[in-house]
Amino acid sequence: MRLLALFAFLFVAPLFGQGNVVVNDDIAAQARRGLVSVAVVSDDPTLGSLVQFALSTHGAIQISPGSSVKVRIGRTGLSAVVACDNAGYAFSADIEAKDEDQLALKVADAALVGLGRRWQLKPLFADTKVAFVSRFTGYAEIYVTNLARSKTLRLTNYRNTSIGPRWSADGSRIFFVSSFRSNWPEIFSTNGIGEAAKVITNVRGALGAASSGPDGRIAFASSNKGTMDIFVAGPQGQSPLRVIKAPSMEWVNTDPSWSPDGTRFALTAGPTGRPGIYLASSAGGALRAVSTGHSYSTEPRWNPVVPNQLVFTYQEGRLRLGLIDIAAGTVASIDTPSPLPLAHASWCADGRHLVAAQGGWLAIVDSVTGKVTRLTPSMLGDCSEPDCWTRRAN
Repeated sequence: MRLLALFAFLFVAPLFGQGNVVVNDDIAAQARRGLVSVAVVSDDPTLGSLVQFALSTHGAIQISPGSSVKVRIGRTGLSAVVACDNAGYAFSADIEAKDEDQLALKVADAALVGLGRRWQLKPLFADTKVAFVSRFTGYAEIYVTNLARSKTLRLTNYRNTSIGPRWSADGSRIFFVSSFRSNWPEIFSTNGIGEAAKVITNVRGALGAASSGPDGRIAFASSNKGTMDIFVAGPQGQSPLRVIKAPSMEWVNTDPSWSPDGTRFALTAGPTGRPGIYLASSAGGALRAVSTGHSYSTEPRWNPVVPNQLVFTYQEGRLRLGLIDIAAGTVASIDTPSPLPLAHASWCADGRHLVAAQGGWLAIVDSVTGKVTRLTPSMLGDCSEPDCWTRRAN
């Protein structure tokens, strides 16, 4: 087995050099709209720049160098104090981290939670990791990054096609699909730090990405039995069992997403060319169609924080993102200012933001305000298929 290649890109921009910069000191008026203008001041410009970029991606935050709401960061080694003394947003927090990247993410979370107490904003950055596909080398390989884009690691180097990255439930491994070993698509697993990949299932035929459930079992689509069906297997791919069978060769089941409690799947299913969103028990059984109001609906992902909510991709001129409230039976679009297509969204740790594919790069999308911020830089080339790992509630 070949060892996986691993390398890092460091993306650090000058402090206050990022986008989303506004000058608006009408703090009270912004607060009524659920927004706050923030200036970031740090004795470490590199740390300050990373925190500023992270905060700028949140739909409730505007970066404004002239704002009276100043987030001040003082760093000593791998510790930091982050505070704000503005009367309306005052807070102070002591942060310790195991490395510089984690320090930036934890400081950004502390600032976000401190500033956003009136809106009960949740931590976003430290507990979100993003796996994705990039063609930086000319081949589709698997990479990981964080929401401060401070480090990007390449996990595969097979000069083949490696696709469909999905995090394991505990965030320690990534499953992916590749045919580098046998010219057949197979599901592999890697811990991302140089360990040789291992085949975890030997099911022949077309394969979809392996989605990890809360108990560690994986679900994936396969044409092993002729039709495109949903299988469930153990965490190492043991004892694969078909749980959802397609009714005909013209029907496709794919892209299962586990509910947070592990009892149900949301999946893409339907006749070829007319996919829709369906629900089913993870133990198998009949599919239940979810009406989205669109004839082309795919890629459902269950919100890990809001159990009745799904994000999905639909086509209306271009690819867009929508939200389904299963309990209420409602569907809403995520309206964004960008005219570019958005697809293949995955939830971040706060259950509000998503990472999605937008054109040839990845973007952070606020599902509440529609704010879109580019995450991957142009030097990474064509990027797609993001999958977020978030820490699961106990």
